[in-house]
Amino acid sequence: MGVNLKSKFSRIAIIASLFFSFMGGYLLGVTQPVLHALQDKIYRSLDLFTKAIYLVETEYIEEIDGDKLIYGAVQGMMDTLDPYSIFLTPDVYQELKSDTTGRFGGIGIEITLKDGIVTVVSPLEGSPAAKAGIRPGDRILKINEHSTKGMNLVEASRKLRENKNRRIKLTIWREGLKKPLVISLRRETIQLKSVESKTLTSGAIYIRLTNFQEGSTLELEKKLLEYKSLPKTPIILDLRNNPGGLLSEAVGMANLFLESGVIVSTRGRSGTPKEVQRATEDGVYFTYPLVILINEGSASASEILAAALQENHRAKVIGQTSFGKGSVQTVIDLGEKTGLKLTIAKYYTPKGKSIHGKGIKPDLEVLYEPEHYSHLGVPKKDHQLQAAELYLKTGILKTPRTANKNKKKKSANAEIPIE
Repeated sequence: MGVNLKSKFSRIAIIASLFFSFMGGYLLGVTQPVLHALQDKIYRSLDLFTKAIYLVETEYIEEIDGDKLIYGAVQGMMDTLDPYSIFLTPDVYQELKSDTTGRFGGIGIEITLKDGIVTVVSPLEGSPAAKAGIRPGDRILKINEHSTKGMNLVEASRKLRENKNRRIKLTIWREGLKKPLVISLRRETIQLKSVESKTLTSGAIYIRLTNFQEGSTLELEKKLLEYKSLPKTPIILDLRNNPGGLLSEAVGMANLFLESGVIVSTRGRSGTPKEVQRATEDGVYFTYPLVILINEGSASASEILAAALQENHRAKVIGQTSFGKGSVQTVIDLGEKTGLKLTIAKYYTPKGKSIHGKGIKPDLEVLYEPEHYSHLGVPKKDHQLQAAELYLKTGILKTPRTANKNKKKKSANAEIPIE
């Protein structure tokens, strides 16, 4: 059947005009020759898009929902970017605006996409996920009976949160196991306690930071004040399995331990620094010996704090290379109750190194053995903590004799059976 494309583009042309109205706000600073070339390229691509969407709308065998078609097209575009850049449909956008604390879902995990598969960054300490034995790096193949294949982070997070107080079944793929695990747990309202502390038998102050939420820096300050009568007492900051949170809190905590220096910077597409956060003169604990513990579940704000103190020669870092989540997202309102969550920059350490995809390397690597610690109680076999105490006592970075003995060479990853 032949169709007259030229006579029926008026409705779709509105999309194009709205697109260029939106783009205009971003292109004002572009020089005229570059702007003209950019517009020509976009016009050609947009012409292809309008023809395709018109044919689907008029010739497809079944009547289609126009909004659904447009939403799918925009989401498809976002899927070509990184996992954190997402199109927000009206229901998801409203949920995001009304629930800014929903990062951890209803079972207490931070998730990302790795090789297109929903992957656990870290379970929150004391959460249903942590109690059920979920670990950093676990791949979630199914949420109840729903395959996660093709899910973006928003969809996966909603599946994990919905029907609060009901049980949820996760099918997990874990490296080293011959078949997937099926873990059943109950969603709960998670009360986050950001900072906990205790004095170790060695005399060091042990502070566990589980996340960076509003008020965490003040909470840490209050804990440190309890020990201020013990000047220059060694401090161990445990950031293991801390998935991050608010950048402002990580900067605030770094300020407690630094007199000067860069804490973190962000760089956008041009590569030039967009913003540089520097230490103020407010630090009051910059003379206390300090060690930081990290592992593969330490991400985002945890990595920023660890790198700031490590690269300013303020602390030694012990454990394993951290997760490597160092990108900055912003939410842009598109109108029609929709939005974009878009990656606009990356975080850089004081020495100008990108965190994203690389993580923070410890000064001393000591294997993470999850069965050796899960709560604040610090079991005797916590080799990473033992290495920290040994360094604070002797000034020597040395792996405990019993640690790393079961280290195995990494074998080729088996194919993950995602349906």
